[in-house]
Amino acid sequence: MQYTSARGLAGLACAGSLALLTAITFVYQLPSTFFPYAGGPLALDVFALLIWYLIYAAVSFPFDVWAGYWLPCRHGGVCRLFPVYLGRLTRGLAAQGLIMTASAALMLVAGRQWGMWGAGAALAVMLGMLGGMRGRVARYLGAEQDRAAGWRSWMLAGAWNLAGFALSAALPWCGVTTVYGLVETLLGCTLWSLAGLAVLPRVDRRAAGLALYLSWASFGLLSRATAAKAGLPEEWAA
Repeated sequence: MQYTSARGLAGLACAGSLALLTAITFVYQLPSTFFPYAGGPLALDVFALLIWYLIYAAVSFPFDVWAGYWLPCRHGGVCRLFPVYLGRLTRGLAAQGLIMTASAALMLVAGRQWGMWGAGAALAVMLGMLGGMRGRVARYLGAEQDRAAGWRSWMLAGAWNLAGFALSAALPWCGVTTVYGLVETLLGCTLWSLAGLAVLPRVDRRAAGLALYLSWASFGLLSRATAAKAGLPEEWAA
């Protein structure tokens, strides 16, 4: 099997597994079982969101190693020391985890104060910040060059993520005022990202990649699960 085909298989397995787990968790409303409490100090809510990210990172870890370490060594002849690769991966996971957790916490605070519109405004702010920070984030993750994108691609990517949030938050079993309600909403955003992988490349291929990067703001569990990004932190902000 050629390297490109092998990466395609790894990306399909990663995205497919995460999408299946997301769909099951979303449909059966499992966040209410994971985080059943309502109210309490904000620090406890942030801790719960961090735990949620760590669960996601743990599920993704075997796919990261498969696609980012084993396949380049097996098919591309690029065999880095595993501790070196693990250090770069951990660095990327820490950056993504910080952004995802902070964004979700901001939406939760805004949602409790101003409802769905407040949470949506918080998401819009985070999308703008992520867009403005993309060059720095890419360099931090190890990207060799910044890939410029036009305003049309950015607008389309941002609008796609906002639309997914609005549709998800409007569902009767989702919400923005409790951890379990917000996580349910963000799972809906991940499923919306899956639809984006099918729709956006037909409209603007660059916007499709940017939408995945911007989905960090809405806890996008598929944001680094494609063949081009899986296991390669330097590609996560591409």
